[in-house]
Amino acid sequence: MKIKKIPYYLALLLLTSGASLILGFLSFGGMFALWPVLPVAFAAFTLSVAYEGEIYLQNIKGSLNKLLKFNHTERQLAKTYLLENFPDTADESCPQFFKDYEAQLALWHQFGHKRLDKHGRAQQKKVEKTLRDMEKWFAVQLFSNTPGQTAYEQELYQWLGEHGQGEWQSRLTTRASTFKAVKAFSLLAGLFMGLGTTYLLMEAFTVIPFFAALSLSTLPLLILPMATIAGAAYGLLTYNAVTDMITNQTLSNWYAKIRENIKKGHVFIPVTAGILVVLALALTICTAGTWWTVAKETRPLFTWMGKMPGFIMGIINPLITGLSAVVFNLENTSESLTMIEEETQAEDNLFTRKWKAFKEGVAALTNNENWLQIVNPFRLLLKITVMPLRILLFFGHLISIGVTADRVPGVSQVVSALLGIISEGFEDAHYFIPHEHSHHEHSHHEHEHEHEHEHEHDKQAHRKALLKERLGAGHGHSHDLDLPTRLLKLTFAPVYFLAAAWDYCASQKNAESALRLTPIRAWEKQMGLEAEDKMPPLPADAKQPSPEWQVEHAVYRIERHMQKNPHIKCGRLTNLQEDLGKLDSVEAIERRISNETKTPHGPRFFDLNPRTVTFLQEELMSRIQGLSAEAFIGSEERTSRAAI
Repeated sequence: MKIKKIPYYLALLLLTSGASLILGFLSFGGMFALWPVLPVAFAAFTLSVAYEGEIYLQNIKGSLNKLLKFNHTERQLAKTYLLENFPDTADESCPQFFKDYEAQLALWHQFGHKRLDKHGRAQQKKVEKTLRDMEKWFAVQLFSNTPGQTAYEQELYQWLGEHGQGEWQSRLTTRASTFKAVKAFSLLAGLFMGLGTTYLLMEAFTVIPFFAALSLSTLPLLILPMATIAGAAYGLLTYNAVTDMITNQTLSNWYAKIRENIKKGHVFIPVTAGILVVLALALTICTAGTWWTVAKETRPLFTWMGKMPGFIMGIINPLITGLSAVVFNLENTSESLTMIEEETQAEDNLFTRKWKAFKEGVAALTNNENWLQIVNPFRLLLKITVMPLRILLFFGHLISIGVTADRVPGVSQVVSALLGIISEGFEDAHYFIPHEHSHHEHSHHEHEHEHEHEHEHDKQAHRKALLKERLGAGHGHSHDLDLPTRLLKLTFAPVYFLAAAWDYCASQKNAESALRLTPIRAWEKQMGLEAEDKMPPLPADAKQPSPEWQVEHAVYRIERHMQKNPHIKCGRLTNLQEDLGKLDSVEAIERRISNETKTPHGPRFFDLNPRTVTFLQEELMSRIQGLSAEAFIGSEERTSRAAI
């Protein structure tokens, strides 16, 4: 299965390189126009690509998932439905599915955001797989026009019919039509960006000595493939940004926030939103103007391109590029607006939280380290070098992005570059202000066990918080995995090693054995990794989804297996689905599946290909089992054998 994905990963690598190419050469040309020194221009190219490459990778991957994944739009809408319409599970009319989903959601939340050990990660992965299956199964029910065969499905179908199912099916039709229009626009954006990239590369190659020395007949062989890949990548980036804006309802959420704050008499958020919008529009104009300047002042790759009507590169190309840019800018700055709003609503301001975290860090240091560990000279060296270098490189990145749109006719290069720097600064505010994701929700969870009798209102608030954490819109613009930080850690690896060795040796003097570090833990500690949380197996009596769901789960997984492998014979699998639908316990399901693969001879055995046998014995059995210690350990061993 990994080998089959090699073409996908190669395409992903090429497309990410293409997208980075556009940004990198925009930075190169913008910096060279502002300060015509080649090393500085190359530095701008490197910093822009190094920081944004990971972001482009995630966005292109998201776009490919939307285009290639089975029923992606239906599943996305189904998640939104669950988030907005999840019923009170204490209500007698609530279908069993929602109770099962809530139980699985509670299991998922047990793992939190801790760094788990191998066993805990395997448990967490198993829980998440089941949760995803429940969401996919629900999407099938929500957009089905006929009730299912089991009482479980019929109960949910009837409830959905009374709670807006028809409206959501109409919404799906509208969303599908809208996304077709987005595909057309993205294709158009990709075509014009590919065309514009030829001008961009010609401009850059004329000032780079190595490329400038090449013959004119050689340039097309280099530029055309690069421009084609860059155009395709930009089309995918555009599709991902526009569909995210539609799915996340970015504009309507902005409007709702502004309206709510105005009603309360608060002007800070409306003014901030206005500034962000003006900044995004100004940057869009600068971006379009820069592309117009590049096309106007650069010699075309082919002579026939110079004969094109002037409005193509003078009006249409900047217009398409500008529309794409405004979507990027608004979608990315929406996260900044959310963060600013959360800061205004937080009980403690940012500086208070930082000071509190600093004091807690000092207390933890004195409680867990002896004086020899505290005065670790190599750790001190890292603190006074790596962090300042990270900040310096990041500010260099802001400048490199700012100069991508600094060539607007009639506008000072410094002014347009400053607009770009400020805009990128807002987009990357989380780099300096960590996003406290659902901070109040987690604090509520930490204290909920202090009260034996929780009020129903608190239960509903907690359920809503879990749903938002699971189903809410993600945050796509992150530099948590930026390449410069990785390179810095690689460069300073010998110093990290010495710091870890010092910490390990010094920790052996601690009286408490728990405070004596292992070599591996000392290394992880210097690299900023938390200690692995050795989470015990969930108890056998932990609340889990009902046996009725386990039946539906098994039937659904078999259906998905047949959809993924249309060439296999489905007669026996269909019969298996029918038999499973009549069972009422996990044990009976396991016995029926086990019996299906135990016939060693006869025509029935040859109806199942090896992949199906493996699916039934390994994957399906693992999915339907609960999370008791015995069941889980057994499924973990089977998974290991299957991998071997």
